[in-house]
Amino acid sequence: MLETRKLCRENGVEYYFVPGRQEEGGAPLTLCLMSGRAEALLALEVLDNGNNPGGALAAAIVPDLLPEEQEQALADLVFALRQRPGVSATRISLTGSIACGDQVWRLASHFPAWFSAVCAVGGHGDPYAVRSLVSTPLRAYVFPGEERADGGLPAAGERLVAGLRIAGSSCASCRRIDPAHLGEHAWDRIFTDGSVLAWLQEQDKKRQFTVSFVKPGVWCIEDYFTSCCYLVEGRERAVLIDTGMGEGDLPGLVRSLTPLPVDLAVTHPHGDHMRGADRFPRVYLHEKDIEALAENPERFPGVWTPGSTARPELVPIREGSRIDLGGVVLEAQELGGHTENSVVFADAAHRLLFTGDAVGSGYIALMICRQDELTECISHYAACLQAYAERHLEEVRGYGWLGGHKIQENGCDDRRQQDYLAGRSVYFNPIRPQVLLDMLALCRRILDGTVTLAELLSTEEHYCSFGTAGMFFRFTD
Repeated sequence: MLETRKLCRENGVEYYFVPGRQEEGGAPLTLCLMSGRAEALLALEVLDNGNNPGGALAAAIVPDLLPEEQEQALADLVFALRQRPGVSATRISLTGSIACGDQVWRLASHFPAWFSAVCAVGGHGDPYAVRSLVSTPLRAYVFPGEERADGGLPAAGERLVAGLRIAGSSCASCRRIDPAHLGEHAWDRIFTDGSVLAWLQEQDKKRQFTVSFVKPGVWCIEDYFTSCCYLVEGRERAVLIDTGMGEGDLPGLVRSLTPLPVDLAVTHPHGDHMRGADRFPRVYLHEKDIEALAENPERFPGVWTPGSTARPELVPIREGSRIDLGGVVLEAQELGGHTENSVVFADAAHRLLFTGDAVGSGYIALMICRQDELTECISHYAACLQAYAERHLEEVRGYGWLGGHKIQENGCDDRRQQDYLAGRSVYFNPIRPQVLLDMLALCRRILDGTVTLAELLSTEEHYCSFGTAGMFFRFTD
């Protein structure tokens, strides 16, 4: 496929691009960071020597800039490649020549959500930053004598992988390069037989989850779609709140976290919160959503696994329903608006409130309706917010509020959401009581005409905001 390569430029970064095979959802892409044009062309020859499984290739020439500017330019390139037609945004892997090993570690550490796999050949990095790759399949090739004996920083691959394992990674490996194969062609030898490239292209972010500890008995599980589900343990049972959109083995992951029987509790039946719910034996869902699902099984796409005839026990919940786990009780509290029958779950034992998308995710609440339904939709949301504030706000004011898309507390700009990993964040808006109160005030501004439909339609995202709250409208007409 080398005859199809093109020399391209993105924000000052030159790169050679070789398209991959045509397939639904786009082909995998392997991005190689190289020190110059000659090295980039040689890398493409090595990768595309008949052993390429069919993925796209990009050999980028690292620009001669200060490290911060260099990283931002490369990040702009990756962001553009994620949106390139014919490329699967969830199957972009990263590698680089020996000369660019440091840049591979740095770029991967600061943008882990963008890479389905990493192969670092040599290079050094910050072991604390590298821990962001805890759920990313990674291979580090290290050279004899490359590691410092005094424990100083930056660290080479052996210590970086050790740090990942300490942080909980089970998908990072370290491989020593044969001293007989040292030199500038060591990278070529690693990739010549095609096995490493095939491994890179097999990885898919859709099958990967990131697990983080919240507090004893509570874990957060994030997927490629930035959806979050939460595992909550009691003495006798556990509950998974929502399922997210991930296509990996979520039940298997949950079983690895708790020996207790696990049921599913759903905040609302959207595909990014209830996908594959039939993989769990018992599902707690708002009673009106159960009725709607019985009337029209296709109303909520994606909630059942395609091809599966298994159906869980559906347990209806409403305002005040209690899910007793033994010493831990989740109370269902109605907070409709994002969907008509959305609920949140209050956990007094852990002092946590699991909000789904009911009050947004730190940036916006997504509202879905026709244009002629705007007043009805917002009136319903305002009434639900007001009722919730009167019934529950004082009780949960001191709780931690955990939303359905945690990373959106950093905003919804995909290019900037991971800036916190490099200490560059300029936005942080976690879900909390003030967001709910401002959301109610925003509803009232829409209802009294301060915010008009014409103004909403005039913005690209049909967006409006007040204080800490924002709404993004998806009009269905």
